[in-house]
Amino acid sequence: MTNKQALGYMLLPCKDLKLDKDQADKLWDAMFQNMDEFTEEEAQEKGHEWLNSH
Repeated sequence: MTNKQALGYMLLPCKDLKLDKDQADKLWDAMFQNMDEFTEEEAQEKGHEWLNSH
């Protein structure tokens, strides 16, 4: 899967959750930055770690 495909998957729930364009743009930017910063494995680990800690 490419980054743009993953970002497309991210935008679909934004639409479903009725996020406004500004919120979706912020999420897009943050996700793109994290894609550059972390490997897929790191993202999976750190993301699930965060979710399970709340």
